[in-house]
Amino acid sequence: MELFWTVLKDLLTPENGWSLELVVRIVLSTALLFGYIVILARSFGARTFATFTSYDFLTNVAAGSLVASAILGKSIVESSLSLLVLVGLQWMVSALSARSQRAQRTFDNGPVVLVERGQIRKEAMRHARVSEAILYEELRQAGVNSVDGVAFAVLESGGRISVLQEPEEGSISRAIRPTVKAT
Repeated sequence: MELFWTVLKDLLTPENGWSLELVVRIVLSTALLFGYIVILARSFGARTFATFTSYDFLTNVAAGSLVASAILGKSIVESSLSLLVLVGLQWMVSALSARSQRAQRTFDNGPVVLVERGQIRKEAMRHARVSEAILYEELRQAGVNSVDGVAFAVLESGGRISVLQEPEEGSISRAIRPTVKAT
């Protein structure tokens, strides 16, 4: 039991012990970085820290690591500059992706059709690494009673599965109909 308390004490004690200077440094660096992140997010747009694609997710993880390094490090200047460069690069990539199909294909995962007109596309599911259990869970959450009633189930670039049910009348708008790619 004594070993437990010794380890716990070591875990809860900073490397050079507690001091007022340490607490003030952590509080100030956290507050400054919080304000900095708000300014960056407002300046570069909503997508900067949102999770849309695998690229955006990785950018957010890297940004979180930089913020943690800045808060716990001696100076916030290096991490703040790195964060600015990372956010700037992410902004450039998202701007390019919004304007160019080629850039979008390079940086973003395209949608993958998992179910088409009631037929499960097993090869597409294997390629996208989506199990039938995950697909069925998403279909249930969409209120689908049978795969037969599904026009399309699409693994979107952000990792969500969208489910379009067969319409009772008319057809699915071309604007939202997924492009079926060969797998």
